Amino acid sequence: MADPIFPSNMKPVVNQGYSWRSPNNVLEQPVAGGSSLMILDTKYGSVDFDVTIVGSKTKQTAFNDFYVNKIDRGSAKFIMILDSGNGLEDHVVNIVPSTLRQSTNNDPTRVMTFTVRAEKTPFQDDPYEGGFSELYETYGDDIDAIFDGLATFVLVTAPAVFPPAP
Repeated sequence: MADPIFPSNMKPVVNQGYSWRSPNNVLEQPVAGGSSLMILDTKYGSVDFDVTIVGSKTKQTAFNDFYVNKIDRGSAKFIMILDSGNGLEDHVVNIVPSTLRQSTNNDPTRVMTFTVRAEKTPFQDDPYEGGFSELYETYGDDIDAIFDGLATFVLVTAPAVFPPAP
């Protein structure tokens, strides 16, 4: 059975209480008489995201139904759309045990906070093989406009100028 998908209308508050911690995966090996050696243990590592959802009592009821009945109180994996640096993308996550907190301090507004742990994030697949930082060094924030222009050329201009063969 496929992993359940976190309800899209329960969006986290992205400008408050939404953050993530990158995996370290670096081991420190002490060396007698010198600086420690740093060794990359594994390429991938789990990433924790702190999530806050604000909503109505109905949204809280829907969240609790998803939490209890769909993902077995966080023990089952599910897919949640998160931004780990490349924009909004699907992440396979679990809710970290004992992190769910719910409050009604601002009745009727409900606040649900929890931590999800992603198995890995898309940025760990390194689609640029370390080259993106070099492109950024050359073009800075203009790189977005370059990629947008390239996409327009590939998807719009090139097919119009060079139509596909029948």
